[in-house]
Amino acid sequence: MNNFQLLTEQIMNIISKLLVYILLSMIGLVILTIFLRYFFSIGSISIQELIMYFHASIFMLGISYTYKENSHVKIDIFYNKLSEKNKTILSLIGVILLIIPFAIFIIFISFDMVSSSWSIFEGSSEAGGLDLVFILKSLIPLSGFLILLQALSELFKNLQILKNEY
Repeated sequence: MNNFQLLTEQIMNIISKLLVYILLSMIGLVILTIFLRYFFSIGSISIQELIMYFHASIFMLGISYTYKENSHVKIDIFYNKLSEKNKTILSLIGVILLIIPFAIFIIFISFDMVSSSWSIFEGSSEAGGLDLVFILKSLIPLSGFLILLQALSELFKNLQILKNEY
């Protein structure tokens, strides 16, 4: 494993720990919201938006971690029938032709939206909502960047497998 792969591994481990805390916080907030609403008739737009922010964070940050853990969706019906060498080659093709261009596209397409949002410190359109929309939108290019990092790590790993074994 080279230094880039080790760094990517460390970043993904930090992301996974962060996701656990976000998920537990989200569960706690959902329970609190339900409790307050049904027992005290108290509702809070900001808590509901925070739950939504946590939910979005779990998905946006979890994509790259899911890819790292090889838990992403793929066509297992065909993939499982291939030899190890062909699986490695197919993974390389997928990374080069699909995942890396997709990650770059996500970063590129979201840049203007995120920079505009930061320039005005965009907030919620709801009265009593959170004024953190600009931070939420920042998760989009961050997600693309993390996918790109993990894709490059997978690329290097598969190239190393081909070099060493074949």
